[in-house]
Amino acid sequence: MVNSVQGLAIESWTLYPFGILLIAARIISRRMLLGSFKKLQIDDWIMVFVAVTFTGVIVSVNQVSHNLSNYLEPGTAEKFTPQQHANAIFGSKFVMILEEFMLANTWLCKACLLILYHHMTLGLKQNKLVKIVGGYCIFGYVLVQILYLGVWCRPIQQYWQVPVDNSQCASYYHHLITSAVFNITSDLLMIYIPLPILIKARLPTKRKIVLCGVFSLGVLVILSAILNRYYNFTEPYGSLVYLNWYVGEASTSVFVANVPHLWPLLSRIFALGAFNSLRRTTGNSSGNGGSSGKGFYGKGISSHRNNRPKPYDQHGYIRSESEERIANKGAGAGAWPLPESKDGPALEMGPLDHKGMGYSATAAGGEHGLSNGKQEEQGGIVRTVQIRQYSNEA
Repeated sequence: MVNSVQGLAIESWTLYPFGILLIAARIISRRMLLGSFKKLQIDDWIMVFVAVTFTGVIVSVNQVSHNLSNYLEPGTAEKFTPQQHANAIFGSKFVMILEEFMLANTWLCKACLLILYHHMTLGLKQNKLVKIVGGYCIFGYVLVQILYLGVWCRPIQQYWQVPVDNSQCASYYHHLITSAVFNITSDLLMIYIPLPILIKARLPTKRKIVLCGVFSLGVLVILSAILNRYYNFTEPYGSLVYLNWYVGEASTSVFVANVPHLWPLLSRIFALGAFNSLRRTTGNSSGNGGSSGKGFYGKGISSHRNNRPKPYDQHGYIRSESEERIANKGAGAGAWPLPESKDGPALEMGPLDHKGMGYSATAAGGEHGLSNGKQEEQGGIVRTVQIRQYSNEA
């Protein structure tokens, strides 16, 4: 038993700093991408709170291992000394606390990934699936909490009574089954969301494989959850193996929820460059790749075209290239009219509104507007055509 307690302490406190460092790296990476901590999004702040729940899981696991709980062989509690009895009550309270921290840690990590998937699928049919899965996760979490706190063990004080009158208050079997069902099924649905998008994305094969690998890490979370429940149900009284898998599942959830956001930091440290390898081309009608400063009518017009979209939107989330959101396709009201042609989308522009003033317009998928000469973006960009026109008239 002593070896099990020491082994659990070593494992848990070894994984803990990795999880915290990964959360910190995510926040730094997002700060680098967005330019300010004030621009961090809601999922970034959720992840800051996950650091609290992850800490709670690690502390609670070690408290349970040191003090045990009311999950005892029949007749064991009656032989306890007063100190052992007090320890078992204390440990049982931490088992209940551990479950709450574990539920919060697991579902908050799901929330962070779903927010990422929501931004990835804006304007795509998969966005509806993201909302459905999000609703399913909320429903599952609320139902599990109601059953855990108000149904499986009543009165609730039975959770830390030694010995218990209701075996469910010590074994947690019904709670473990219901939470596992919602946890594993929601994870399976979440894995299904990004993979078809990434498979169809117009990305270099190597980078497509990397992204698919990153978003497939959810399989490890599912495996950890299954093993967690397996050892909960099969290990004998007094075994601490299931606590190792609580640590493993919580750590894996934190790792998987943060890895997709680390590229800006990694690219800065290892000089990897932009993930999407943006290439800008400028040229005139002769197609020589140069810019002569002369365009239509011989002067005053230049054209810039980005053949590839930026890898992140204005909120710092990965863009999806699986579908072209152009020419009002999924753009809604306010989208730029962009009829398709063999050479790409065309941009219709009116004459100059003011003499001596320049007019700059950017056409792209999603809703766009021009306000005080600045581009305001509400949707994801897939193709961008930018034309600047100037008048020589004073």
